[in-house]
Amino acid sequence: MNHRRIRKRVACLIAAALGLWLIAAPSHAATVTPNPGGLQTGVPYSWQVVMGNLDLAHYHGDVGAKSWAEPENPVGAKGWTHTSDWTALDLTGLSGPTILTLELTRADPPSPSQLYPGFTLFSGWQADAPSGVDHTWNNTGNPSWTPSLTYIDHLANAGGPNGTDSGTGQDAVSKSWVLAPGLYTLNYGGNPSFDLGQTGLQGFAVSLLTQPAPVPVPAALWLFGSGLAGLVGLARRRMTA
Repeated sequence: MNHRRIRKRVACLIAAALGLWLIAAPSHAATVTPNPGGLQTGVPYSWQVVMGNLDLAHYHGDVGAKSWAEPENPVGAKGWTHTSDWTALDLTGLSGPTILTLELTRADPPSPSQLYPGFTLFSGWQADAPSGVDHTWNNTGNPSWTPSLTYIDHLANAGGPNGTDSGTGQDAVSKSWVLAPGLYTLNYGGNPSFDLGQTGLQGFAVSLLTQPAPVPVPAALWLFGSGLAGLVGLARRRMTA
């Protein structure tokens, strides 16, 4: 067998192997829709974001300085619904579990932004509470005025979960979760150190990234890879002989 035929066969085998790996992680174009129609009852969603298996979504807005945790509000109702920012996240198009990474940072305007960002993740979309009963919300649990949102997780930053901590705080925070296909709600807000006494609006920017969650590689695929490596080694030895 001549060198040209060996190289051609090895190239075909490598292409076939790459094809098997790429089929497992198809991509999908993320869409970001501001002020989505039909999602304004109860929670006034500012965004609807649709993402697939390997996507990046980026958008920005502004929130109240203490909208995620108001120290004067009672526990279980620390967040201000009307000055925080709500996203209806659609992950129904996923082919399986995905790693969702959220990064929330300062952004201008308003300028200069001094946001100390905090956020909460819920499963479900809220569409069963009448407007006017959701002035406050539970930032670390299930909201009392809707059964549609189920609390998953949060990140509090400087002010802590009750808005009364006096930590140094971060101007950019991030967290990742493994999520199944479905509908989710995200809330972004400000949570400064209690000592700062911030007021007014602060600018934010958010990035959402989806990546397929790791899955065990089938034994057959490992054998295929081992066989491919053996063929490549054999071809190299023949070409150098």
